[in-house]
Amino acid sequence: MQNSFYYKRENFDSTGVIVEPKLISITDVDAVINDLDRFLKDNKDNLEEGKEINYANSEKTVVNSFHRLENYQGYFFNELSKRSKIVDLAEELLKDKAELISIQAFVKPGDMGLAAPYHQDNAYWCIEPDNGLTIWIALDKCDKSNGMIKYVTGSHKIGVVEHTPSLAPGSSQIIEEKNLPDGEVFNPSLNPGDAAIHHTMNIHGSNPNNSGKQRRGILFCYKGKKTQRNMELFDRYQKNLDKVMELRNAE
Repeated sequence: MQNSFYYKRENFDSTGVIVEPKLISITDVDAVINDLDRFLKDNKDNLEEGKEINYANSEKTVVNSFHRLENYQGYFFNELSKRSKIVDLAEELLKDKAELISIQAFVKPGDMGLAAPYHQDNAYWCIEPDNGLTIWIALDKCDKSNGMIKYVTGSHKIGVVEHTPSLAPGSSQIIEEKNLPDGEVFNPSLNPGDAAIHHTMNIHGSNPNNSGKQRRGILFCYKGKKTQRNMELFDRYQKNLDKVMELRNAE
């Protein structure tokens, strides 16, 4: 009899996105939320805007997202990224040993949470082969009403889609509507502790959050051990990111 992992992997291979209910407990959810608050208090004055933190408002008083959290040790989210239940799931889907690439948090406030234009993660990661995934764990009730992620199912199979530089905070490269492929859009509903897991080539994005309800999520990004980063592409991306940041800051 084939186990549940087989069916998860089969579905993931087919659609590029699956949902894993109750991946972490409510106690874990509360611990992540508390440590994100502590992280901001500890590091706010030293975080680089556009690369480590993005704000939802021009006054820079409301946070929309944190990035590169893996560079900061001593927080619960670091421990959580190494938990066997999470790493084992990543390895089953990758069919390889999982290596952590990054930890991020999108805290998308309820009255001004920013949209995330459609994109593919590997336009940023530049790994070859493209064997990577993101485990997106809900810290709140997340659904269409408060800007939960939308995934274009099957889009991980079509290769890299043309991306355009973007000045939108948290989105340095986007896929313009004219370049979006046809496909069913999956917009899951998650309870706190549930996870949506997507392939690094899956096309995804989200709408703004104007619901009055928070939409927080913690993200663990993994790649297969047998992959390598194409440094030529990655260096080119980093240079483009620096140019985008210059333009964004000049606005």
